[in-house]
Amino acid sequence: MEKYMKQLIMNSPDQKISFCEYMEAVLYTPEIGYYMRSREKIGRDGDFYTSVNVGDVFGRVLAKWFAYLIKEYNLPPTIIEIGSGDGKLVYDILHYWKEKEIQLFDCVEYRLVDRSLDHQQRQKERLMAFPQVSFGGVLEQYSEINGIVFSNELFDALPVHSIEKQNGEMVEVFVTVKNEMLIEIKSPLRNDKIISYLESQNICLKEGQRMEIPLQMVELYQNLASRIQSGLLVTIDYGYTDKEWQQPIHCQGSLRGYYQHRMVRNVLEHPGKMDLTSHIHFDCLRREGVKYGFVEEDFLQQQAFLVKAGIMDELEEDNGLDPFSETAKRNRAIRSLLVGGYSEYFRVLVQSKGLING
Repeated sequence: MEKYMKQLIMNSPDQKISFCEYMEAVLYTPEIGYYMRSREKIGRDGDFYTSVNVGDVFGRVLAKWFAYLIKEYNLPPTIIEIGSGDGKLVYDILHYWKEKEIQLFDCVEYRLVDRSLDHQQRQKERLMAFPQVSFGGVLEQYSEINGIVFSNELFDALPVHSIEKQNGEMVEVFVTVKNEMLIEIKSPLRNDKIISYLESQNICLKEGQRMEIPLQMVELYQNLASRIQSGLLVTIDYGYTDKEWQQPIHCQGSLRGYYQHRMVRNVLEHPGKMDLTSHIHFDCLRREGVKYGFVEEDFLQQQAFLVKAGIMDELEEDNGLDPFSETAKRNRAIRSLLVGGYSEYFRVLVQSKGLING
């Protein structure tokens, strides 16, 4: 991949590419991009953990909440999960419904959308016992959506542009090659789409501040929102509000790499072998939702959402004699989701359109 990236850069105009182009290449190039390669990415043998990897509790709580929503609002039993990874979350959800909500289990249509062929293959292997699941790589196969559309850590994995305020002027950060090394280079901001985003979101950087500009996030969100006729759009991710972006601690932006469970600040290291991620602009999604006729139902920290959705009901009495019992492991998982190492910046945004209480 490093050789591929150097060739890509040297063949580009001015022998430089934007951070968005860099991320698109190292993450999504067929067969050699990070998400496209056939290897473990999530969990102990991968590079990072998600809430889904903490036992089955996260999936069980979502399963109960989805069942409630479908009944409360008389929604079609259709769920579309965007960026569905290895399929563990849907497995946990359907397994819970098979035990506790057999009527819903029998009639639900659960559709997965993920552009990674490796992920699609892993999903099919994991979910072969669930005929109600369909697989695909593009959202365009669904022209009119009625039901629940949700994503878990989707937008943070999309390529972003990187900008900075330097000597009173706005510059964009690019990637180039020098002495056979991938390095940053800065040029005056000329990208009209970035300038338009800054103006529409009323963003004004302080001197020396760096920020990621999520043009692909906006494009994907608009694509999703325009297809939903009625139902719920649920976004679970980590990110900041406009106010939080202005805090000094975030002045160097949020773009990071994760390699073998280590956070790497130099995102040009390990191209194609390292996950790249940035905190999303939540207030942008909230404003975009209004444009597409959505109503904001909730915007909560993930811990608060899980409590509201009933995670405490998953706790069970445990005599403490066997720390490896299923009850003990599930209770530990609940504690880790509520008070463990998961960032306070994980949020749940729930937006609705055309809902009527059943």
